Amino acid sequence: MKTKRIAILAVVLGMALGVSAQMVTESKYGADSANCVTKLSVYREYYKQWEAAKFAPESANGEMISAWREVFLSCPRASQYTYTNGEKILDYLIRQNPKDKDAYIDTLCMLMDTRAVCFPTDPKTGASQVANIKGRKGLLIYNYNKGRYEEAYNVLKEAVELDPSQMQAAYIDAYFKATIDMVNNGKAEKMAIINVYQELTDVVDENIKALAEKETQLLEAKANAEETGDNDAVVGFDKQIEKNEKSINNNKGVKNNLDNLFQPYASCDDLIKVFTAKMAETPNDVALLKRITTVLDKRDCTDSKLFLDASKNLYALEPSPEAAYNIGIQEYKNKKYGEAAKYFEQATQSENNDRVYRAYRYLASCYQGMSAYGKAREAARKASQVDPTAGEPYLIIAQLYAGSASQFSGEVESKAVFWVAVDKCVKAKQIDPSVTDKANSLIRAYSQHFPSTETIFFNDYSEGQSYTVGGWIGETTTIRAAK
Repeated sequence: MKTKRIAILAVVLGMALGVSAQMVTESKYGADSANCVTKLSVYREYYKQWEAAKFAPESANGEMISAWREVFLSCPRASQYTYTNGEKILDYLIRQNPKDKDAYIDTLCMLMDTRAVCFPTDPKTGASQVANIKGRKGLLIYNYNKGRYEEAYNVLKEAVELDPSQMQAAYIDAYFKATIDMVNNGKAEKMAIINVYQELTDVVDENIKALAEKETQLLEAKANAEETGDNDAVVGFDKQIEKNEKSINNNKGVKNNLDNLFQPYASCDDLIKVFTAKMAETPNDVALLKRITTVLDKRDCTDSKLFLDASKNLYALEPSPEAAYNIGIQEYKNKKYGEAAKYFEQATQSENNDRVYRAYRYLASCYQGMSAYGKAREAARKASQVDPTAGEPYLIIAQLYAGSASQFSGEVESKAVFWVAVDKCVKAKQIDPSVTDKANSLIRAYSQHFPSTETIFFNDYSEGQSYTVGGWIGETTTIRAAK
């Protein structure tokens, strides 16, 4: 068995010889097309059998590996499956030969590099996929050997610089972990963690924004298909919607993981200490000021003098939605809601989707503090449009409804606001499980204000009946009694 593994290792590592010359061939099937087609058929047949066996180690075949190697060497442009299947083959070899792991990882890296040369664009879409390939290469290096974190870090850094939009959730996670390893092993300064954290959270925010926009388009397309009675199209859109929602949740999961990994390096005291020194060196560095204000805002360190100073410097140097947002936070915390609202209105013009969402959310809270309930609800609704997966805007609306109870008179009318308030809480936790605890707490509080069964009966209503709340609310709900 040992002899067989050594033989396989020699066969695979032999790929390093002659690949570069073959990669530039004009022929898809190489210089000997007949041999390429034959070897393709052999390895694919064995690969299908191995796949059918769910890649069981005992079902792997030496002839499959040999034929696959020959295809890679003689006709690397024949098919992308040479590379995706090759990953599975090398994964098997890495796991079966732990002592030779690094040699196989080197071969895997060569495989990914060759794919980037031979298939720089996706044959199906025509779009560049080099950054995605490099991102996957970095992920695989890191996953197979954490000790090669520096190599993984450099590859993933290059991938993000090439095209951040191609970064999948797993690549982002590996890049940040590799960055932390770099700092912990003295190969990068602590500032690198802060810089990469901001960079990657921006990438994730953009991913979520793009996916949210796609979700809206898919839902509209599905609605059109339903109207025309095209059931096959509806089923197709349902599958796409499910896949898209999974991608949104994956990105949200990575964002939470980034926050958790960043936490040990992100106390307000630590951040302020690092940023204060940097700002003292270059107080008019716009890029630095943006980084300071963004990170301190996300870590809820906005009470610091540093945040205020950086915000003012940034606004003076470059008036922008981002700078306005930071000033708005200061005014909001000082309970100057009218002034804060002006700045948050400017902030809604930001190109950063997460910043726009947060600006509308703060704007809603400003108007709530001014008892301008209609404007507050409008801002909360806009926040939910920016991020349809967020539940917080619905909780804001719920609090607005409950807070306006004194505007309504009558035994039922004054209690009805709590029905629609609870409706919003239920909606919030349905679309965003992260707010479930807060939503349930509000539901318990608001449900206590429901009218009694007797009150409902003596006002000629019945439980389960539809009821429209008037005034500025203007929403229809369902009558419920206090329990």
